[in-house]
Amino acid sequence: MTSLETKTEQRDHAVILQVTGEVDSYTAPELHEHLAAAFTEAARLGFAVVLDMTGVVFLSSSGLSVLVEYHQRGDDSGTPLRVVAPAGSVLRALRATTLNELLELHDTVAQALTRS
Repeated sequence: MTSLETKTEQRDHAVILQVTGEVDSYTAPELHEHLAAAFTEAARLGFAVVLDMTGVVFLSSSGLSVLVEYHQRGDDSGTPLRVVAPAGSVLRALRATTLNELLELHDTVAQALTRS
């Protein structure tokens, strides 16, 4: 069984959700739950959501679907989703599906936080 670890913090007008491990069909529902909580908190505060995927070693189609859903939710609610995916399998998966053209991607959390 795969594992997913998450950590949430508020900083610089953003709710930061840091994700570590694998996002696959088993853990995608957990990512969905954590993003739902992050979006609820961010909307209440008028903040953005920064999803830090630097520590993710595998991203399946189930995980990609969650990202698309929350990108759309962010567009609809005015709560931006900023994804930190500097390299590795996450960035490869986003490029292979051309989601790198849809999602707001950043190389670092600091870069995502400085985005207005």
